[in-house]
Amino acid sequence: MGILLSNTTYNKFDRAANDVNDLLNVDKGGKGAQPFKGAKVQRLARLTQETTTTNGGLTWQAEEVYLDDTGAVVVKPNGFEWDDDNPIFTLNAATAQAVMMVSQSGRPAVNPDPAKRYWFGNPGGGGGGGASMYRLLVNNDFTLALNGSNSIDVDLVDDQNVVITSAVTVTQRKYTTANFYAGEYLYAIDYSLGGYLLDPFLAGIGGA
Repeated sequence: MGILLSNTTYNKFDRAANDVNDLLNVDKGGKGAQPFKGAKVQRLARLTQETTTTNGGLTWQAEEVYLDDTGAVVVKPNGFEWDDDNPIFTLNAATAQAVMMVSQSGRPAVNPDPAKRYWFGNPGGGGGGGASMYRLLVNNDFTLALNGSNSIDVDLVDDQNVVITSAVTVTQRKYTTANFYAGEYLYAIDYSLGGYLLDPFLAGIGGA
């Protein structure tokens, strides 16, 4: 069964749950904070699709992933999976393939089964959730000057290298000159001025 919450209801619930968490984790008799069963757990998740009952991009099915030595997103063998009955709630509207750290706070879900608890993530980069990460494929060699953008030679792809969106806009604001090569995979975050910002994942490629 899908879960549907309005933004207002969700925000009220989240604030109330935080208050309850604070009360449950207070110092008891000088023994330090005593977290209740099901205390906070964090995992790295990639959103796969919205829940069957859509909620404006706020409730998601997902799979657990990790980053390999090259920074590529890899599905974790026997990793955790989130479905309609155990979804991820995002604090801002998200998109499929977004990768983010999610937290299991121990708050009981609509289904009281202890194994099914609310998971939360933040694709917007605020509140400690981290920014969503996107995988890109370079189709042709090109160079970007500082603050330069390219809207022709890069596609947004999934982990199987299937094109999601062709010719997306990428921008770099880190180096005087940055070089990119056909067949290269890049990672980026949303850019406030549109498209994708490459800066967080650029290293050692700056030109003179």
